[in-house]
Amino acid sequence: MFFAKTDSQPTANPQNIGILGTSADALWWANQLQNAGHNIRLLTRPQQADEYNATDFVFRDASRLRNQRGNFRFVHELDEIPHLLIIASSPDKLKADLSLLTPGKLADTLTINFCFLGNDPVLTEILRRPPVSAYHAGCFNGSKNHITVFKRAARIVFSIEDTTADAALLREIFEPTNIKPVFSADNMNNFWSFAGPFLAHNMLTAAYGQNIFELAKEENGRKTIDTLLEELSKIAAADNVILSAAALLSELYEIPQDFNSPLQTSIRDHTPLFFDRLSSFLLSKSGKNERKYPMTHRLLQMVYNKY
Repeated sequence: MFFAKTDSQPTANPQNIGILGTSADALWWANQLQNAGHNIRLLTRPQQADEYNATDFVFRDASRLRNQRGNFRFVHELDEIPHLLIIASSPDKLKADLSLLTPGKLADTLTINFCFLGNDPVLTEILRRPPVSAYHAGCFNGSKNHITVFKRAARIVFSIEDTTADAALLREIFEPTNIKPVFSADNMNNFWSFAGPFLAHNMLTAAYGQNIFELAKEENGRKTIDTLLEELSKIAAADNVILSAAALLSELYEIPQDFNSPLQTSIRDHTPLFFDRLSSFLLSKSGKNERKYPMTHRLLQMVYNKY
C-alpha cells in the first residue's frame, strides 16, 4: 500500500491548536494542521482519548488513490490554553462535546466553528469571545480509524474582516496547509453559499437513499431536485441573499456521489439530533408554510419517517 507525502509546507511559527471533536472533519483538519507543523490536541472524552492515543489513523484520498497515516494526541481537557480552538464535532455529538470545554478558561482564545447550525447557546456561555463561523466544501467520511477524503477543502471562508488581527492569525495558521483562507464579514451570504448545496444534498440523499446522480436519472427525480433548489433559493432570499437555483445545481453535482451526508449517517446510526436541528431551522425559515415550500416539507417528512 502506498502512503503519500503531505501537501502541507512546514510553518515557521508553530501554534498550539485545540480541536473539539473526533469526527472525520476534525481528524482531517488535525492531519492537515499537524503536517504543517502546528501542535495539535484533540479534545474528547477520557475513555475515548486513551483508545485513540493508541490508534493509527489512515486517510484515503479517493481522488488521488493514495493514503496518509496520522497519529494525534487526544486529551479530555486542554493542558494549556491554545492559540486557536476549532469546533469540528459531528452534528449529533456537538452538545455532548461542548461539556468538555471549561467556562472562562478560553476567554481570550480565538475560536472558529465549522459545525453547521452549531452556534449552540451553551457555546456562548462557555466562550467570552463569539466564535468565528467558518465554511468549507470538503467531503469526508469516517469508519473506525479510516478517513475517506472524497473532496479536499480547497479554501475556507471565515466570517470576519480581512484586516483584523484574527484574520492575520488564521492566515498564518492555514496558509502552510495549502488551503486558501478567504475572509468576508457578510456571514449571512457566507452561510447560504455553503448551506444551499449542503441542505439540498442532505435532504435528497437521506429522503431517497440514493446519490444525486442516481436520483437525476429519472424525470421525477430531476423535477424533485429542481423544485427543492427553487424553494431553497426563496428561503435564502428572505435573508436578503441571492442564491441562484442554477448555481446550486452546479454545486450539488460537484459533491462526490459516494460521499455519505451527515443526515444519511444520522439515519444509519439512529441519532436524530442533527435532523431535529436541521428541520427546526428550515421550518423557522419557511414559516411552516407548506403551500409555499411543499417539497421542503415533503422531504423533511420522508426523512422523519426513517427514524
